[in-house]
Amino acid sequence: MKTRTVSMILTFLLIAGAGIPAVAVAEVHISMPVVPPEMVSMEDSSGMTDTDFLKLQISPRHSQTELMPGESDEITVTVTNKNNVTVPVNPMVMDQPYSEYVFDEDWITITPESTELEADGGEEEFTISVAIPEDADRGYYSLQVAFTDAVMPTPYPSPYPMYLNALDLHINVWKPPVIQIQPSYIYDRVESGKGYDYQINLKNIGEEDIEIDPELGGERWYGYDMGMAQAFENDAITIDAPSVVPAGGTATVTAHLSVPESAKGRYEGGLDLNIKDPSIDEWNGIIHLSFEVWTQPTEPFVKTFAVEIAEPITIEIESNQYRHYTCGGESGGGKDEEPSFDVTLKKTSGEDVTLTRTMATYRGSVNLGGSDCIPPWEIDSSGMYDESRTSYVERYTADGTVGELELGILPRYAEGFEYTITIGDAG
Repeated sequence: MKTRTVSMILTFLLIAGAGIPAVAVAEVHISMPVVPPEMVSMEDSSGMTDTDFLKLQISPRHSQTELMPGESDEITVTVTNKNNVTVPVNPMVMDQPYSEYVFDEDWITITPESTELEADGGEEEFTISVAIPEDADRGYYSLQVAFTDAVMPTPYPSPYPMYLNALDLHINVWKPPVIQIQPSYIYDRVESGKGYDYQINLKNIGEEDIEIDPELGGERWYGYDMGMAQAFENDAITIDAPSVVPAGGTATVTAHLSVPESAKGRYEGGLDLNIKDPSIDEWNGIIHLSFEVWTQPTEPFVKTFAVEIAEPITIEIESNQYRHYTCGGESGGGKDEEPSFDVTLKKTSGEDVTLTRTMATYRGSVNLGGSDCIPPWEIDSSGMYDESRTSYVERYTADGTVGELELGILPRYAEGFEYTITIGDAG
């Protein structure tokens, strides 16, 4: 190692007297090692106050990819040294603390294994090769490729240091599902004391039989206040299902709901199919069940309005019906009665006003995307039609009368309705 001699002059101030000189001067020569200015190691820099001194430019900083077992991919990362010293680079693979699974270092190769980046713009392209073995667990892997050992300074020690010069790499190891499920959720408006059947269709596109074991349970669904009481318990629902979906074949799971007589409110739950197919996430194997116990109103909606001129009165009422995602059989699930209205008109004094129904209209909105209640593997031309919304309109007329009137509307099997009152020529 090269050394450098440093001369130091030491001056001693002495008290004059006894023939001793007042000032004495001594020259000392000290040899010190010389560190080349163009080379500073990461360890030598640990005490530096400027944390950005050895920060490198990493491009890209983040990378995300999806791979199936047996697949591979390559990622090119450019590392640039903007510092005024040479920086050694030795890539390391480090697990992220929030990674779902531990990434095996044998699955990744980094080329080159190490290098030195020259000062003021030294650059190197690293090739990160990832190869997922056939027997890898499906899931999300998060890791860092740290190009130096410099870490983000923290006021306290951390078991998971964040490396300054690193690539965040996220890999989703997945498999295409072997079981197809339809529908993924069931929502229906039901009445107390009635029974309903719902079907879940399964198809196995694989070459091996897949076991299933459906049961009520699984995750509760967001958007529902879990502090609210359920309209009924799980024992109101019974499940009928085979234990296997044959290879290349189909199977049907039937859920029968017997709504208790006293049920009110909503039920939110899940039907966990417990599919023994590792390619299906647990969440995707749960059918959302949402039921609203609906009660027919017994008292009419009343609207009071004033008529100042004795002109004909026209009243139009329109219901709005939205298709429920039920996919049920003949005994329930989307087999509601047709909507209708009991309409009355009377004076505030109690005297009835004669109404005459002059029109009834049915409207619908049809898409050609296929019905959710027909499995995609069974759709033909006739199954392409999907009526997502319907409405029913009734029109009434009455002779004109001056004064305050009360319109009463009692809906039957209508989710909601709109009304229009026209005084005079309705056009």
